[in-house]
Amino acid sequence: MDKPDYIIKQYKPSLLELLRVLSFETIYAKSNPCSEKNSPRSPPTCKESPDTYGDTKNCECGTRDGSKTGDRGKTGAGVTGSRARQDCHRQKDPDELPTSAANPGLLRHIHNAARYSIPQCFEGACVSVKQRSTNNWILGHSMLFSSVSPGGYKMLISYLDKEKPSSMPYFVMEAAPGGQMSCETRVGPSQGTRATVVAQIAEGELYSFEGILDAYFNSFTTSVIAVNREFIALHYLQAITDRFSLGAEIVARGNTAELSSASGAGRWTTDEHTVSATLGNRGLDVCYARVVKPFLTVAAMLEVGFSIRRAVATLAYEWRTDDWTVRGSADSDGLVGATLQRALGGQRAQLACAISALLNHPNDKFRLGFGITAAIK
Repeated sequence: MDKPDYIIKQYKPSLLELLRVLSFETIYAKSNPCSEKNSPRSPPTCKESPDTYGDTKNCECGTRDGSKTGDRGKTGAGVTGSRARQDCHRQKDPDELPTSAANPGLLRHIHNAARYSIPQCFEGACVSVKQRSTNNWILGHSMLFSSVSPGGYKMLISYLDKEKPSSMPYFVMEAAPGGQMSCETRVGPSQGTRATVVAQIAEGELYSFEGILDAYFNSFTTSVIAVNREFIALHYLQAITDRFSLGAEIVARGNTAELSSASGAGRWTTDEHTVSATLGNRGLDVCYARVVKPFLTVAAMLEVGFSIRRAVATLAYEWRTDDWTVRGSADSDGLVGATLQRALGGQRAQLACAISALLNHPNDKFRLGFGITAAIK
């Protein structure tokens, strides 16, 4: 039996999410992947890039925020947004958290080590241009041409400290001529807390509202996530040792109490291996990532949805160099996807391009995407 067409439709990039992913990443500790590189307890292992416009070596036209549900998370199992991912490999300011912090990162990012390898495929053509003014404001423009989703022009306005790109506050707004608008604001009420508000307006009405409060302590983190009036989620992740963490999630839904859930999570990591799992009354997620070479990472995922009686297995890899990144994946539903990001350089504008391909074997459908990003000096 053929699969419905929505299976082949992939996430469409936006300049708002592209800028956001170039500026923020999860705060990791030893029990989280890449801790030696990103831990606030140790100095950076390499120098910060002098680029004040963000790293354009990898045009992440298909990235999204890890707090939202992933487009390929078909089973709905595990921690909220377990198949969404964030791609950001910039160094963090070591003063963002107390120097004694050894927290294990956020629970909603527990599967990031494996998710980094999954390509975020898109369809059509995407052109994005952003230009920084003499102060901390950034003006951006984007054009999207697609046969499977509404395209058109979008304008972006954002505020970001060019001296400390990861510092607070952070503001970004994206608007389209049709009246659609999205806005995100992130502030740091204290040294160990982060508050984020995301709102979307369509046709003159508040379409979506999301609030997130993250708190970082010496050995654990907590989060409160509220989306519209639909549900509220409570997260807790505790570092048991430097390499092992345990956590829990409770999701309460107001209108449909039967969809409320509770789950437990765990992660074990070494320098080359990372294993993470979430198990709850609605499903099971198991992820494994291995660093084969400094430039090659392979990953495997298994998602099982108890309520819908469905399981999906995925194999993925990531091949990364200084100038380009290749990601590929294949899953048990017959979806095969790949993306290539390449830095093009430039003197007055830093250019990067991305090529995406997605093949749906059961439906015999193919989608191709091309994106280009320019950061004007």
